[in-house]
Amino acid sequence: MPKVSVVIPVYGVEKYIERCARSLFEQTLDDIEYIFVNDCTKDRSIDILNEVINDYPVRKQQVRIVHHEENKGSALARLSGWQTANGDYIISCDSDDWVDLNLYESMYNVAVEKDADIVVSDYMFVEGGDANKICGLRDEKASKEQVINDLMYMRTSWSLWNKLIRNDLFGHINEFPQKYMGDDMGVVLPLFDIANVIAYCPNACYNYDVRMSTPSHQTTLNATIRNYNEVVGNLAIVSRYYNKYTKCTYRRPLYFLLFNFKMWLLPYRNNKEAVQLFHKNLITVLFYVITNREIKKYMRKDAFKLLMKRLLGLI
Repeated sequence: MPKVSVVIPVYGVEKYIERCARSLFEQTLDDIEYIFVNDCTKDRSIDILNEVINDYPVRKQQVRIVHHEENKGSALARLSGWQTANGDYIISCDSDDWVDLNLYESMYNVAVEKDADIVVSDYMFVEGGDANKICGLRDEKASKEQVINDLMYMRTSWSLWNKLIRNDLFGHINEFPQKYMGDDMGVVLPLFDIANVIAYCPNACYNYDVRMSTPSHQTTLNATIRNYNEVVGNLAIVSRYYNKYTKCTYRRPLYFLLFNFKMWLLPYRNNKEAVQLFHKNLITVLFYVITNREIKKYMRKDAFKLLMKRLLGLI
């Protein structure tokens, strides 16, 4: 059984897959497996991947390529990889990103030292020629409840790619996201509640390549509505989990998240479908934001202004 399984969905990344794969195969951790999930990519991504694999004969036996018969999206591609993984720990990697060469060894060593269920690393936010290092945990000494609050209030990233997760934890999740937007949130937030020990690894970074062509950065009306529906669907998974296991403890931060997602629709308030989605449960959402002292004052003021406009029929 390998120490770490890395799951990498592959679709439309022929320009980036070589950089990603080489950073994975050159990891300082030897006992590792790589699960690439071919989500019916239409370009040369898999051909390029196979060419790179041939350059690393020692790694070749550690690589598996899972082929989907139809395109299912990154959320289900990751799930296919997780279900295939044999490692003690699992981590995800996007195939258009890359990792520091000692990342997985550093994270695994922290996992063993702390007997951790989840280990969080720092990451580099790379946009064009600029790179900014982001701390993986806002406060490494925080309680689990405080960490979950930081995730829900978006003070800490809920992305999967900088989190090494004990394999066994995935078996405790009964509902996995089916859609792309916010799929990390739909998995990470339940996993952090299940975890007993959460640890921090400051010694290496995941490198996240910001590409404005990805679905999360599309701002057309149709893309915004699609993204909104997907992220709210994944938020509903989180809400069902926390309503069942921790009652109403996290109700306010969950409504805070919904408020932020509704703001995506505000520029399209002249569109009937966008307006309907925006107005759904709007009064309840605004109430929880206005009365939430944990969020910034200017956001509560913005929510109050929206509430007044809604009551006056101006939106």
